[in-house]
Amino acid sequence: MEGIDAAAVEISNLATSAAGTAWIWAGNFFVLILLTVAILFLAMRRGGAGLISLNIALYAGYAVYIVFPYRDSVIGIGATPLVQAIISVTLFIVATAIPFIICFKLTAPSFGSLNLVQGSLLSFAAASFLMALVYHVFDISNIYHFSDPLNQLFAPEGFFFYWFIAPLIGLFFLAR
Repeated sequence: MEGIDAAAVEISNLATSAAGTAWIWAGNFFVLILLTVAILFLAMRRGGAGLISLNIALYAGYAVYIVFPYRDSVIGIGATPLVQAIISVTLFIVATAIPFIICFKLTAPSFGSLNLVQGSLLSFAAASFLMALVYHVFDISNIYHFSDPLNQLFAPEGFFFYWFIAPLIGLFFLAR
C-alpha cells in the first residue's frame, strides 16, 4: 500500500511540475500564441485562401509602409512614443488591408485548401513575421517589455531576415 501511495505522490508531483512549466512557457510566449491564434481564427473563418492572401498581403503591406513618402511625417505627429507606435501600426494595417482585399478577391474560395496543422504553421509563420516587425520596424519593444525568451527570438538584428522569410517558406511548402 505504501508503494501505491508513493507512486500517487510522485505522479502528482510530476503533473504539478509539468503544469507549472507549461504555464510559465505559455506566459513567456503569450503574445506570440495570442497572435497565432488570432490569425488561425481568421484562417478558419476565411479558409485557406484567406490565410494565403494574408501572408502575401503582409509583404505587400510592408513594402507600401516602407516606401510611403509621408510615413515619418505622419508618425511624427504623435507626441509620445506610444502614440507614434500606434500611428505606425495603424499605417501598416491600412497598407496591409488593401492588398489583402485585392488578393482575397483574386483567389477562389477553394484555392489553397489547408488542414488544421498547415493552417497553424502558416499562422505561426505570419505571427512570427509580425513579431519581427514589432521589434525591428515599429519599435514597440521600447515601449512594452516583452519576456526574455521572446527577446531572444526576435530582438537580434540577424534573426529578422529569418522571421521575415518564414511565411514565404511556409507558403512554398504548405500551400497547394
